[in-house]
Amino acid sequence: MRVEEKYAGIFYDDKVLTWSKRLLTLPGLWPEDRNDFRFFFYVIYVILFTSLELVGLFQSINDLDKTLRNVTLSLPTILIVLKALMFRWKMHLVLPILKIVRRDISQGLYRTDKEREKIVWYNVAATMFTTSSAMSLFFVPTLFYGKPIFECILSGFDNCTLPYELPIRINHIYEVTDARKYALFCIWLIPASTLLTVGATGADSLLVTLTFYLCGQLSILGNRLKNVNLEMGKYHCEMKHLIDRHDELLRLATILKNAFSFLMFVQTLGLICSLCVVAYQLLTTSENGKDMNTVHFVLYSCAVVLLAFCYCFLGECLIEESSAIDLACYFTNWYELPTKEIRSMMFCIARSRRPSYITAGQFYVFSLETFAIIMKASMAYLSVLRTIA
Repeated sequence: MRVEEKYAGIFYDDKVLTWSKRLLTLPGLWPEDRNDFRFFFYVIYVILFTSLELVGLFQSINDLDKTLRNVTLSLPTILIVLKALMFRWKMHLVLPILKIVRRDISQGLYRTDKEREKIVWYNVAATMFTTSSAMSLFFVPTLFYGKPIFECILSGFDNCTLPYELPIRINHIYEVTDARKYALFCIWLIPASTLLTVGATGADSLLVTLTFYLCGQLSILGNRLKNVNLEMGKYHCEMKHLIDRHDELLRLATILKNAFSFLMFVQTLGLICSLCVVAYQLLTTSENGKDMNTVHFVLYSCAVVLLAFCYCFLGECLIEESSAIDLACYFTNWYELPTKEIRSMMFCIARSRRPSYITAGQFYVFSLETFAIIMKASMAYLSVLRTIA
């Protein structure tokens, strides 16, 4: 597994936590530097924004198409508020993991070139997830703001009438009647997009970063177990260190699971509902021939599906790396050791038979198999929605 140096240079974060810290510091949610004032301001701002969206949702409750459209916009912001509150509730659990990550960085994350490849791959994957998800989540609402203008440009301004429709019911506060006012309100809403993007990606970025960090360290542990020095004078001390490291990584994985379990449960329900509603709107707009709406919902659908796949792929990596420790122990020359020394090897094998994993609500395990379940559930709800409509 090799990573091109040019990509590693761009996306590799030698401090591991840089991007997560940037995203979570703005709303005051960085566990090592909690700021209640910034968090209070952030939550109040997002709640007010969400309330204005809900006004539009209740006012269009008799129109199914408008209701689903408002649900598409209001559901993510509701999830962001819930995720922020849940992460604020559980973020103290992450502190021991951050402490150990900083200790490992100071001591060196790898020793050999092979170990470096593993670390770089997982590190770059975490950074790319954070940057790509933040950009896509910022781009989708921005596209929605400018959709009427794009429609006029594509039509060549022939018989073009702008609806001046914003994602929140701002018309009840100040009437938007021309392009200048519409553009000004779009600019005014840019901070809302930024704060919503931070809320949607901050906690997820920390989860992805820490999980991939654990995957990299488990992979390195497996490599060191395969190459453990079997000389009797050195084996016992080195093996004891590796067993202690294995126990520490498993303990960190358990802490990570407990810290993000309820948050991921809410996120999973939101993904299923969002995918269902957006898929229904995509089918409706494609049948009506509304090209710009179709493009918007295709991008939205792709973003939701990609996010669900990333979570499941993340869980699959952790399961695979934690399960691979028993094979690493087996492929050593354990048969050259006395029976007494083999017991320590058996301890690692027994612990790795129960892999570490990420859960949603303590019962929903994220894996590639789970991704298929999420897609099936979304399509099942889509069928019900089409039947009702």
